Amino acid sequence: MSHCPASPVEIAQALVRIPSVNAAYDAASRGAASVFDWIEAWATERGIAAARHPFGNEGLENLVLTLENGSGPHFLLNGHCDTVSVAGMTIEPWSGEVRDGRLWGRGSADMKGPVAAMLATLVRLQESRDTWQGRVTAAFTPDEEVATAGIRALMAQIDTPDFALVGEPSQMKPVRGCKGGLRFALRCFGRAAHSSRPTMGRSAIVAMAGAILALQEYFEKALGSTCLPGFGPCTGSIGTIQGGSGINIVPDECAIQIDIRLIPGQEPLEVYSALQEWFHARFPEVAEADGGKGIRWAFELLHTDIAFELPQEHPFTVAIGDLTGSPEATIAFYCCDASKVAATGGPCLVLGPGDIAEAHTARESIGVAELQDGVEIYLKVIRRFLSPAAGERL
Repeated sequence: MSHCPASPVEIAQALVRIPSVNAAYDAASRGAASVFDWIEAWATERGIAAARHPFGNEGLENLVLTLENGSGPHFLLNGHCDTVSVAGMTIEPWSGEVRDGRLWGRGSADMKGPVAAMLATLVRLQESRDTWQGRVTAAFTPDEEVATAGIRALMAQIDTPDFALVGEPSQMKPVRGCKGGLRFALRCFGRAAHSSRPTMGRSAIVAMAGAILALQEYFEKALGSTCLPGFGPCTGSIGTIQGGSGINIVPDECAIQIDIRLIPGQEPLEVYSALQEWFHARFPEVAEADGGKGIRWAFELLHTDIAFELPQEHPFTVAIGDLTGSPEATIAFYCCDASKVAATGGPCLVLGPGDIAEAHTARESIGVAELQDGVEIYLKVIRRFLSPAAGERL
């Protein structure tokens, strides 16, 4: 590598210029692999230990960088390097252009900017070993945007951290909880017929229309009755619908995809089971008297994700609030890798430069000053919890 940048802006520019669309959006993409190649070479040149950890059957890997400085607590910085699709963007997605005090491009906020701030933090820690003691792991995952497979594997690949920060863009204000998720498909199967004789068929679209209205009521009344302060209610949304093969054919199939956002205390599979039980009681399968096909339903589980919450009064929350000047930590309605980190037992918060409102947008960007501020705050936090003076730790 001819140039090994130390500033978060230059690092972020380099990362944004490397396409890393999750393969679920683009089958030809290498996902985060090319970004990992760059980070690994960067770390090696700077004398920072780097290791790739494979998982699964699709050639995916996590990338783990480690800095050690004597004995002490283990602090994890975590970020993901995959992005969503660039479809619909109105700026060049991989330019890494700095203009008007902002860095532009896909992933600049979500979350190559926060990753760059973490890498720049490692450089500063290398240069000031007398200010901290312990181990810092900066671990990067490839599949946060779709299935969170990377973080699930990572937490079995590394030692359990004593403290952790996940770098989703939060304007460097601590986020102490995120919602979980349950995603599934519902398919309806009917009987095709010529549209000139619709009574000879069973329309899967018509049947699904009734199911959609009932599901919306279920979301509002059954799911919506489960609330938690700060998180609001459990919610449900129907995101896609597909059905029919031609305007002159009674459709024999229709499918919808459903996204439910969960609050702490809700187990995804229990919510899924309860919804199916309600649905099958409300919409039993319809058999034909002559033995022909009637209406059939099928559920397909797509993804589950747990919620997490660290109490506002937890010492880690309080300390991060003091260090960031944001004493009241917030709750995020989105899902992220933090819930899987938090499930290991150590205190975890979301904290990163940039604004989540920029994520996935047509003109994604992050403020240059935000990147530098991110480094300074990460340094303060790590030095606080990895202080050479043991009495200053939690």
